[in-house]
Amino acid sequence: MDNNKPDPVFADGFIFKRPREGAPEFVKGALSIKVDEAIAFLQKHNNAGWVNLDLKNSQGGKLYLQLNDWKPPVDAAQPPAQAPQASPQAGTNPQDSQDAPAIADADIPW
Repeated sequence: MDNNKPDPVFADGFIFKRPREGAPEFVKGALSIKVDEAIAFLQKHNNAGWVNLDLKNSQGGKLYLQLNDWKPPVDAAQPPAQAPQASPQAGTNPQDSQDAPAIADADIPW
């Protein structure tokens, strides 16, 4: 491992599994969450209300979630980046956003 890179942080309390045999094609996997471990992990790695995880594939073929703590390099010449926008409020449709791609009803499997 590169000496300049920190050790990977695996997401405690989260387990991603491949789809069960016979699952429909639109099912890409399942996420199991052990609540107490996941809450502790999320609180520990909270960054302005967000925790980013990468879904990765081990050399042995097992899928796992790893903390993504990447931050853009600090450049004194650049003004600080804007904070992420707040999540949509309950009862609002995130697809109404101008930035979101349109999803046709036929694309939704249910």
